[in-house]
Amino acid sequence: MTAEVSSVAPSQTPLPSRSVRLVRVGVLAVVGIVIAFSATLHEQLGFDVAVAAVAVGAVGIAHVIEWISVRAAGGNTVPLLLGVIGILAAVALAFASTTIGFAIVIAAWALANALLEFIGAATRPGTRQDATLLGALGVLLAMLVLFVREDQVAILGFLGTYAIIAAVFLGIAAFDHGRAAAKHPNNSASATQA
Repeated sequence: MTAEVSSVAPSQTPLPSRSVRLVRVGVLAVVGIVIAFSATLHEQLGFDVAVAAVAVGAVGIAHVIEWISVRAAGGNTVPLLLGVIGILAAVALAFASTTIGFAIVIAAWALANALLEFIGAATRPGTRQDATLLGALGVLLAMLVLFVREDQVAILGFLGTYAIIAAVFLGIAAFDHGRAAAKHPNNSASATQA
């Protein structure tokens, strides 16, 4: 009898657990819902900036939680960088006193997120689910925000749309990956008889 090792190697850079991935999904979903249901207050720049600051900061904290969960298992630093950028953007939004400043901070945050998602997808494939989609979505958000840079309601609306779309795709990916892992276990060697 001989034992063969499965040709599928275990993942070198694991994904965080489903519950950790669902933290970001929950934050993004809540952000989108809050923006959608607070539409009557969107004419006030201070309110829009505060909602965006809390939203971006909460997404940043969700990224830091993701980084903490994969750090011990040799995870990458992309979630940490995304978290730091989110928290810095939240702080920068506190100083945005004009609609143009609001637009610039949101666009810069979206572009930085997109760049990091693309880098993470290219350098360590499989470590971040839907990274390419989120990168493209971030570029689109930045372009739309800069296009409507003087309309604070549209800026916040695009941020809410980004949050809902990202939450849906990340939520699907969180549950889909669990099902795929159950169908194709790759962490154990399979023994066959000759």
